[in-house]
Amino acid sequence: MLREVAAAANTGASLPQLVAATGMPKSSVHRYLEVLVQEGFLERDATAGTYRLGASFVTLSSNEAQLLAVRARPFLERLRDRFDETVNFGMLSGDNVVYLDIVESPRAVRLAARVGDRDMVHSTALGKAITAELPEDEVRSLLQRTGLPRRTANTITRIPDFIKHLELVRRNGFALDDQENDIEGRCVAVSLPAARVQYAISVSGITSRFPMSKTADVAREIRQAISELCGQAMPPVKPYT
Repeated sequence: MLREVAAAANTGASLPQLVAATGMPKSSVHRYLEVLVQEGFLERDATAGTYRLGASFVTLSSNEAQLLAVRARPFLERLRDRFDETVNFGMLSGDNVVYLDIVESPRAVRLAARVGDRDMVHSTALGKAITAELPEDEVRSLLQRTGLPRRTANTITRIPDFIKHLELVRRNGFALDDQENDIEGRCVAVSLPAARVQYAISVSGITSRFPMSKTADVAREIRQAISELCGQAMPPVKPYT
């Protein structure tokens, strides 16, 4: 049952959809759903009449996150070796991005957080890539809770502007932090095709050796790594315009 709901995580799954997916009688499906809601594994949207994964399931997913980080490590290292820049693997945890793994650039001057660090979604490529996969109402609620504090002169600080920016992320197939979190930092991120728990991989470097003209190529390499990691084809990227 959780698998079927997870497959429709962004929009939720209705009772008829779950009946069709499981092949079980409607009364049985409804009974199981009520138990899962009571235990916190599912949440029911009374307005839409749909079910989504709940907090208890997300807690269980912490082990999944660590296992996925281990599986992703060779791909992160490959990206680091390809570009000589820092590669990050992160997930949405609460209202922030948390870094699950980081493979640092071998260069003396580099951008690097630490595993376990938390960052804002509105000023980071990881956060943008992840929130681009979420329903708009969830993104608005998140930003209303956290605000959009200015990190640099380039930081997006208004919710309508950020929502519009996510359209660009979805259209181009990757997210860009163009000196929005660090004044001399540029970062490209792509989200993983996942269920309720959202993940993304990013490559970050200083602007002097990471020009805008390089961002689409970096995004293609990240998408190729994700495709191999997840065993799922990824759509092509477009230049960031």
